[in-house]
Amino acid sequence: MDERGTGRLGPRVDLVWAGAFAVVLVLGTLAAAALQGDRVRTPDAGAFALVVLAALATLGLRRTAPVWALAGAMAAVSAYLLAGYPYGPVQLCMVIAVFEVSRQRQLRTSLGACAVAAIVASGSVLPRLIHEVDAPAVLAAGWAAWIVLPWSLGALVHVSAAARAQVRRDLIARAAAEERVRLAGEVHDVAGHGFALVAMHAGVALLVFDEQPDQARASLQAIKATSDRSLAALRGTLDTFHPRECGPGLADVEALIREVRAGGLAVDLTMDELTLGEEVDGVVYRVVQESLTNVLRHAGPTAAEVRIARVGDDVLVRVTDRGCGADGVVAEGRGLAGMRSRVEAVGGRFGAGPDEGGGFAVAARMPLPGGDR
Repeated sequence: MDERGTGRLGPRVDLVWAGAFAVVLVLGTLAAAALQGDRVRTPDAGAFALVVLAALATLGLRRTAPVWALAGAMAAVSAYLLAGYPYGPVQLCMVIAVFEVSRQRQLRTSLGACAVAAIVASGSVLPRLIHEVDAPAVLAAGWAAWIVLPWSLGALVHVSAAARAQVRRDLIARAAAEERVRLAGEVHDVAGHGFALVAMHAGVALLVFDEQPDQARASLQAIKATSDRSLAALRGTLDTFHPRECGPGLADVEALIREVRAGGLAVDLTMDELTLGEEVDGVVYRVVQESLTNVLRHAGPTAAEVRIARVGDDVLVRVTDRGCGADGVVAEGRGLAGMRSRVEAVGGRFGAGPDEGGGFAVAARMPLPGGDR
């Protein structure tokens, strides 16, 4: 059943419950009158009308208009008590109505409404108790406590529900922020790698345009192919309104290496046969892709080595070059920060910096799935 159907049915169900509640209250009132005897006024049609009115107001309006439910219950119960009818289950209507107001409305609204209810309740019971007991103020305070206690319980439920709703909103906001960061990283990886290859091919084309037109044409064709692949990958990354499909992984590393080699960078690949989990599989590819992109951008004329191997219960990804490298402390840009974030998200460790033999090295170590240990 949809929400609209439930919404239409809710008030009807409340009225059914209110009718059943009214029957119970009428029977309880008769029993209370029998127990209290001649000390109270015998219930008549007026008493039963007030009891039914209190029940209908309490349960019939509790969902749609809880403040009006409290007002109706308060008026009916006060009139019932002031008329001298027996104390009985009709007083539960006040308790239920106060609880519902406190549970459903803001604390300021419910506190004001329930304070008025407490005053009216004390005023309705006090004139009777003055003639019946020696300490009417104590009993009136006890009657008021019947309002303070349900208000406190309702306020606790209200605050707890508000806190849970805030936690849900925070989780949704955090998930959205994490998704934006993920998308930004994907866009950076895809676009950055593609632009680096385009820049290299364009440089080659300009260099040999006059003397080696065939080579220039091949570079221009490579630019077109790289652009097409990058655009297709970018569209897939930005298509967030569909379930996320499996991205490139270990099986695509060799194709990536061939693409980089076609751009003029010599790459030596050493790769063990491994079975990786889906998340680690994608991270391995992205680390290799971003590392080679950085080589194309920053290392100058050089060669690169890519090693993907099993080391104990981990997979090690190491990419090194023999270029100009970096001196001193490495400033971690978006690419390195993105790689670190991806690796640490799957429980791995990441490092990048000048290599001992010269050049620059990127290393990531991530856990293998339990089935491959």
